[in-house]
Amino acid sequence: MAGQRLHLIHNSSSGAFMRGLELGELREKLEAAGWKITSETDLEGDDLPDPAGLAGRADALAIAGGDGSIKAVLNALAGQEGAPPVLILPCGTANLLARHIHETPVLDTIIERSASAAVRLLLLGESNGHVFAVAAAVGVSPALVKFREDIRKLGFWGRTQRSLASLKVGLRSMYRQPFLADIDGEPAPRRATAIYVTCPDSPVTEGQFLVFGGRMRNVADLLSGLAMAALPVVDQSGRSWTVETRRLQIRSMRPLPVILDGEPLTLESPLTLEFGRKCVEVIVT
Repeated sequence: MAGQRLHLIHNSSSGAFMRGLELGELREKLEAAGWKITSETDLEGDDLPDPAGLAGRADALAIAGGDGSIKAVLNALAGQEGAPPVLILPCGTANLLARHIHETPVLDTIIERSASAAVRLLLLGESNGHVFAVAAAVGVSPALVKFREDIRKLGFWGRTQRSLASLKVGLRSMYRQPFLADIDGEPAPRRATAIYVTCPDSPVTEGQFLVFGGRMRNVADLLSGLAMAALPVVDQSGRSWTVETRRLQIRSMRPLPVILDGEPLTLESPLTLEFGRKCVEVIVT
């Protein structure tokens, strides 16, 4: 990929930039690795570029931001013909997508290796029109993830109050009415108050979701499911179940709180999650 034209998309409010990374420094590192930056988009004030328009002006597209910024760009690119391959640069807090795709989450190492990296197809999960590449959590209050973003600029007492409020909402979500789930058109083994869905571990050309469903009855269950989108340990009480599938539908009487790759949303029921219908090309280091 060395010497090729690069369109750089960046979000200056992402974690790495707030911790001191300078945009000029990032440009220098990319150019030192062999890229020629021909155009840029600042997500703070610019609209996302048109994939078809980029096809003639850039050989690749780099996204420097957190999981939310990266997911927004992937959502725009997914399924678009002629879209250039994407180089994901971890400049956020959790950096779930970068950890999922690259062998290392270290920004400098990814940039250095990008000059000789391969382009691979990344199959995506989709939830009511929103794509994700790592994991989805359903039925757990998105406030428990959202407060991570809200407290960045708050003082000690502000952080404490925000955390307590988020925990209170999260605790209520454990006792919500269980919802129904269908796996490939068949009823799930049992109703659940929380479902966690993970994509295959790395870019693949085929595969299925790994799905965990259960009745969350304590704070440890709740937080373990949110931590880096990892699956909680399956207990032996009969309240939990796991399946592999490419399609899952969840039905509830109310809108469902959803977390896609660490970003909270509220989506209407029925909620349909499918794997492999959309994809993007990514540069894998």
